[in-house]
Amino acid sequence: QLILNVMKAIKSILAALLISIIITSVGYAKVDKGYLTMDYAIKTYVEAVSLGKVKGIEEILDNNVKFTLAQGNKVINYNKMELINSLKISENINQNCKTDYSIIEKGDAQTIVKVTMDYENFSKINYVTISNTDQGWKITNVSSVYK
Repeated sequence: QLILNVMKAIKSILAALLISIIITSVGYAKVDKGYLTMDYAIKTYVEAVSLGKVKGIEEILDNNVKFTLAQGNKVINYNKMELINSLKISENINQNCKTDYSIIEKGDAQTIVKVTMDYENFSKINYVTISNTDQGWKITNVSSVYK
């Protein structure tokens, strides 16, 4: 009888310990979104497209991000991996342009930013939508036009 009671106590302690470990593990698995601020997302994107600094670009892009580029009467669509691959090709290449950005609309859940890249004979304008996700501020849409 004593042995059965000790075995039940050990099982209860092990079960409680296992539950404690699982809860703790889930807590560690959560993403620390403290550094994925709106400002960080904007600056990381601007540095990637204008200066070729691609470090951090993957983490600020939402998995379902959509990129569209208007070229004449055609609209070309890109997904996350296509954009990342394109940016990696131009890694550390400084674009010969003046780049500036302004916030068009700012909200708690979503912000729209206009990124203007002025080259000598034309401009590329990126309208960037940044959303406040469970993992922090991430880019969910980029629409680019040339003028």
